[in-house]
Amino acid sequence: MNGHQRKGGGYRLPFAGSPYPWTLRLITINVLVFIVLQYVVMQGRLDGLLARMLILHPHYFFRGAIWQLITYMFMHSPAFSFFLMIPLPTHLFFNMFFLWMMGREVEVNLGSATFLRIYFIAGIVAGICALFTGSPTLGASGAVLGILAVFGQLFPDRIILLMFIIPMRARYFIWLVAALDLYGAIAGGSNVAHLAHIGGLFTGIIMMKTGWYRRSFFDLGEWRRRRELEGKRRARRRVDEILEKISREGIQSLNRQERDFLERMRKGE
Repeated sequence: MNGHQRKGGGYRLPFAGSPYPWTLRLITINVLVFIVLQYVVMQGRLDGLLARMLILHPHYFFRGAIWQLITYMFMHSPAFSFFLMIPLPTHLFFNMFFLWMMGREVEVNLGSATFLRIYFIAGIVAGICALFTGSPTLGASGAVLGILAVFGQLFPDRIILLMFIIPMRARYFIWLVAALDLYGAIAGGSNVAHLAHIGGLFTGIIMMKTGWYRRSFFDLGEWRRRRELEGKRRARRRVDEILEKISREGIQSLNRQERDFLERMRKGE
């Protein structure tokens, strides 16, 4: 996606003016990946190569393809199914539908950084759980269910229409989803990644219950701030050491590096 130019110069990411920009960006990326990769490129000779590179496959993951814990979230089944007599890519459609419905409010209430943190951590944990099944896994379901769990914690009394018909409070809905996936994982015989669903759902619940969602995992801005702060602390300690040396031995005792360092600090570099 191309950035949009600001009126005063410079660029910003698409949807920058939205109150829930990353919900929209994730949906856009998933749809674009579905169209470009799974219906254009993967119809050609790159089918097997892309499947091995992007889908979470235990055989390749344990041989070094660790990036699949991220890329598998953006891959969805190309199969179409009929829903309300309409042919839809139901795997992609329902994941993006729930991400749109729940993700917006989670992002608005917790902030974009926390929203992304929960989404990707839930997706990664879901992928790790899926590795234990020994089967290839794809789709954003685990990450989306992590967001659904957070939504249920934030708005426990919000009404959700089960199957678009039956009204149910969010607090009960997430436990129904957990029970159905647990039953599916035990029963087996399905191509649905139930164990991944459970991993993503309970990651969201645990992050909310323990307050982990507030921690700055994968927050590059926070990481940079901490790094800069630590750099300033080291510089102050170095200045103190040099000043102590001057008081003990005189300024003539400083070597070239120490003199240059003090000069840079004097100039505020």
